Amino acid sequence: MDRSWRLIWQTLLTLLGLTVTALACAQPFTLARLQPATDPAPARLLAGDYAQRFVPIRGDQIHVIDRQAHWWRLTANQDVAANNAPQLVMSQPYRKAVSVWRPGDAEPVRRSVHGKAASFQHSSRFLVFPLDGGMRKGEVLYLRVAGTGLTTSTLQIEPLDTVHRQDMSHVALRSVVLTALGVISVLAFAFWIGLRERGYAFLCLTLLMQTFNLAVEGGEVRMISWFSDLMPDRRTNVVLNTAAVLASVRFLMFFLDLGVTQPRIARVLNVCSWLLGILLAISIFRTWRISASFGNVVLLVVIGATVYASAVAISRRQREAYFLMLAWTPLMAVLIVLVGSYQRWWPIFAWLEYAYPIGLVLGGLGLLMGLAAKLQQLRRDHDNAKHRATYDRLTSVMNRAAIEEGLRQAISDAHLNKRPLTVVFFDIDHFKRINDEHGHSAGDEALRTVAERTRNRLRATDLCGRYGGDEILVGLPGARLEQGLVVAEHLRRTISSNPPTVHGRMLPLSLSVGVAELRPGESFDQLLERADAALYASKAGGRDRVTVQRAAVGDVVI
Repeated sequence: MDRSWRLIWQTLLTLLGLTVTALACAQPFTLARLQPATDPAPARLLAGDYAQRFVPIRGDQIHVIDRQAHWWRLTANQDVAANNAPQLVMSQPYRKAVSVWRPGDAEPVRRSVHGKAASFQHSSRFLVFPLDGGMRKGEVLYLRVAGTGLTTSTLQIEPLDTVHRQDMSHVALRSVVLTALGVISVLAFAFWIGLRERGYAFLCLTLLMQTFNLAVEGGEVRMISWFSDLMPDRRTNVVLNTAAVLASVRFLMFFLDLGVTQPRIARVLNVCSWLLGILLAISIFRTWRISASFGNVVLLVVIGATVYASAVAISRRQREAYFLMLAWTPLMAVLIVLVGSYQRWWPIFAWLEYAYPIGLVLGGLGLLMGLAAKLQQLRRDHDNAKHRATYDRLTSVMNRAAIEEGLRQAISDAHLNKRPLTVVFFDIDHFKRINDEHGHSAGDEALRTVAERTRNRLRATDLCGRYGGDEILVGLPGARLEQGLVVAEHLRRTISSNPPTVHGRMLPLSLSVGVAELRPGESFDQLLERADAALYASKAGGRDRVTVQRAAVGDVVI
């Protein structure tokens, strides 16, 4: 029982604390909006002609419901002391132009993020209006708000030092975010140039569009006068956001290879791409209020398709899907909340201001790592496929096509650089008898043993391949005939003096070897024909021997 009462008491204290906090944080003013929405002459409004037409609203938020100018009245419900240099602060000022009148002022204080009214005394996070001398209870301010953005702004009265502290934190965080996005974009661009993988190009374009859009929305580009006319234009926001989403869709399709793995989802995203492309083309010339809503709906479809495609890919153990979900899940959640806020399905939460850019940084970094892992896997698969196409599965030396290609190139280099080259061509004596008497497994083991011992006695620059059946061809770039002869004889003695054991039985082996040195102007076929003739001379001479095909004299048997 005592425990239950203690829990109730703690809950009541918590609620009381929250109530006190809310009251302490409540702003010392009330807001009213001019109804119906008109744009009267400021002199008449300040004279009180429209005083009865202001309708009180709850809270401290104002929003532009269309692209017309709207009037708001702020009334102090308590004294605002002047000793802390109070400032009227408006959040979410993007694409808004605000003028503030105090009774008796001949001219208003005008502020905007871009254009002639831009103030560089503070960061672009707020529009700041000084309240010199503070405010007395009952004193009013009139605000004329015009803009092309539909985001809700919050009004607060803050001391000047608090505004400066928030400015410094905002600038520091935005600098880190934009720098990180820029670095990731440059890395993606460099990888695209170096590796020629178009996935990096899509990622680079996506990040660049998002970075530029953030800089536009946040006002970081307002110091560039060339952008002063473009930034307040609603088309700029729609075009940049649409281009960024379109680039993201194309990257997603490449990253998950949806055209092959999930063609239905690929068709959905292709339709979304066409719709976004049409919206992008139209928005260059004109936008309507529905333009952003249409783009947001398409974005939600893209997010839904992305989540579904990623879930399917994860179920199929597609490795890059894990990177995608890990990198994009926070960002997609923030985007859903952001779209809902823009569509007024729920309020605009303060944490969205930083959650979105941070989500972009984490998403870009995660996708960069995922793309690197994907390309690494692709290259590993390519190397494996190339190895299978190049090397003989039984002996692990080159197959016939690979050894022919390698020797042709080596012969071409030898002629070009006037360097020697020698080939050693041999086969296993009585190989058919080994298969017949001991079984094909014994024959396979004999081939593997000969190939392994041959490979172990060659240089890294030498070539070795299974030419056919039990025939093995060795190329020795830079080696004279005498050096090739030493290699051939050493190999013959190694095989015959140390036969392998198969199924507990010793398997006697011997080699018939032919050696020939490349002649000036000689082709691969001519060289191989002479080496083959030397090989058959070894067989005709009794096997288990090396025959050298010299240039000036006949065959020499060792």
